[in-house]
Amino acid sequence: MTDKVRLALKVRTEPDASERVAEAAKRKAAATETIDQAWTRILAMNNSAADQERLLAVRTAMAEGATGRRPSDAIGTGGTPKRFSKAEALRLWSELNERNRAATLRAMVENTPAHYVLVRDRKTLDFAKCVIAAADIIAVDCETFGSEEHPDGALDPWTGQMAGFSVSTRSHSFYIPLNHDEQTELTEEQIFSALRPALESVPNVMHNAPFDCKWFFVRYGINLIDTLRADTRIMAMAFDENRNHRLKDLCTDWLRSPGDNFDQLFGRTPFNKIPLDVALAYAAGDTEKTLKLYDWIRGWYDKRADLAEIERLVFHIEMPVCRTFIWSDIRGIRFDSAMAAKLDADFAREEADLQAKIYALLGEEINLNSPAQLSRKLYGELRLTDVDNGSTGVRALKRIKREHAVIQYILDYRGVGKLRQAFTSKLPKNVKADGKIHPWHNSWGAATGRFTCSNPNTQQIPAKRPEIRHLFMASDSDRILVSIDYSQIELRVLAHVANETVLIEAFEAGRDIHSTTAALISKGKYTYEDIERWKDTEGHECQKYRKQAKIVNFGIVYGMGAGKLADTLEITKAEAQAIIDEYFRGYPAIKRYMDEQHAKVMRDGFVTDLAGRKRRLHEEIKAKEKWRIFSAQRMGGNFPIQAGAGTILKKAIVDLADVLPLYDTHILLQVHDELVMDCPRDITPQGLDHIRTTMENAIKLRCPVRCDVEINPERWMRKVDADKWFTEEDEQ
Repeated sequence: MTDKVRLALKVRTEPDASERVAEAAKRKAAATETIDQAWTRILAMNNSAADQERLLAVRTAMAEGATGRRPSDAIGTGGTPKRFSKAEALRLWSELNERNRAATLRAMVENTPAHYVLVRDRKTLDFAKCVIAAADIIAVDCETFGSEEHPDGALDPWTGQMAGFSVSTRSHSFYIPLNHDEQTELTEEQIFSALRPALESVPNVMHNAPFDCKWFFVRYGINLIDTLRADTRIMAMAFDENRNHRLKDLCTDWLRSPGDNFDQLFGRTPFNKIPLDVALAYAAGDTEKTLKLYDWIRGWYDKRADLAEIERLVFHIEMPVCRTFIWSDIRGIRFDSAMAAKLDADFAREEADLQAKIYALLGEEINLNSPAQLSRKLYGELRLTDVDNGSTGVRALKRIKREHAVIQYILDYRGVGKLRQAFTSKLPKNVKADGKIHPWHNSWGAATGRFTCSNPNTQQIPAKRPEIRHLFMASDSDRILVSIDYSQIELRVLAHVANETVLIEAFEAGRDIHSTTAALISKGKYTYEDIERWKDTEGHECQKYRKQAKIVNFGIVYGMGAGKLADTLEITKAEAQAIIDEYFRGYPAIKRYMDEQHAKVMRDGFVTDLAGRKRRLHEEIKAKEKWRIFSAQRMGGNFPIQAGAGTILKKAIVDLADVLPLYDTHILLQVHDELVMDCPRDITPQGLDHIRTTMENAIKLRCPVRCDVEINPERWMRKVDADKWFTEEDEQ
């Protein structure tokens, strides 16, 4: 290693003077700050309501001498005093909570309200049956547990068990044990024989309804989905998308009714081992709080016009969509585990081949997953340009990939490794006994109102590696998969909200939007017809302009700046800014719309989408950091577009509820702007056209909305030509 390289490494690894000064100041502050000053600082932080309550409890306990700092926390190495921190205070709270847990549980039982009823014999079961059947609405919640074989079973109705469930009406709250170690006189058969009719007919409300609905249906075949009136988590999201939405925290903050979370009370104890008198006090309290939260939120809807719009959003769009995807997740999608194993082996060979090529170019074998080793090799020995302080992240490597052939191989190696880790090795673990994967769609998982998905996240399965999507199959030989995807829906929403006539006219004429933009950013060098003629010709400048235009079109929707665009297109920031400037010159209404949205955010603190869905950005615009204000302005521009596209899809799902049964068709997956459906093999062109046009007409925009239909007879994304498919089917 040369002296120059040693010096460079030394500079990168040794703390500079400012860091040493800051560390010294921190030690001095720790030495001089009193415990009262520390509490003033900690309690002034931006703490959640739950944390603030815990911190206050610790402060009181310390003042009363019930707890105190450990010597190891108070004194550092060399006898240097250590600053009292929020983290240390919360650790003290955990210790206090553990000591106080028995007393807390005892107090819960002693203070159990008289209208809480433990259903443990025929008399209490008959009473519960009568009360529930007479109710106008009920709140329901289940308590679950896993096993040694399936330790995560408490979260999975396909492998776990239900300890019991609670039901609250406006007069009583019941806990009905099913599988507790502490036995009752009742069997599961007796309980559900008595309660099923009422449970399936009375409107219900839950907090995080998909969880409870799935457990009841998968374990016992009880349908609480069709009578699901509201999910209070979704109602709370509509009220404030930025906050924590746990039931206990919402009740603490909104109802001023604090309660203990499960972990605080029971730790790792499975619910089936909890004594029944404790289970009653805890579980019945949960459903009672859920019903009170439902009433509290509903009470606000009549107070303002914008809140009345939120009510319509919740009950006419969000809840029908929620119910649809509970059924979709229960139905599941068939998965080819054998093919996944073969594909994983293919990826492993590809990974090994790339690794060998990388080693050959580097001249030695190093740990490619070690950023330190890779950084030392690339920047120290190969002397490649260090664009980001030794970073070996994807963004940094893409900026220097033209400097050495090994960079592209490293990027490809990582890509294949991620495919194995996220999909071919992982997906088979999600397959249930029925041979299907049952994902968990969260219909309002993102702040924008968009879907998220987990266990597994089917939205992440890359279209650019279709062999992974091929692992998902039609449910039977007489069924097929059909994908219906909104065409450039976010750009259409952008044209609508900005009232950009150039884009609207292009959509109306059926012109390719990326070619339209490519002609604009070419500064008149090429016409739309030129771009269309040469867009697929490798190396032609028109192809380059169209690729740039595609990135710019979607980048503008997401608020992409010149820096990000430069990295993506691998050009200079000045060149990227010139492209953006030309884009806005060609689409002046879009520039005007973005400026107006930025001003609206700064004025009102929020923006809305097509259905009145809000994105609240008050905290960002109040921040001192400029980047947070810029971020708020960026979100102010792109939220109505992203959320608007999502709202159109959700409205389509609502409208499809009356259409899909006509053709024995079911939604299986939602992937961004696409719905994957399970259809009968003999579905007609007219049937598919009815489904497609229903989606296209969900919400009228200033420009036409279009959907693309793909037929996948056997496997997802292994499509066939629709005309040929129907011709061959007719011949058969």
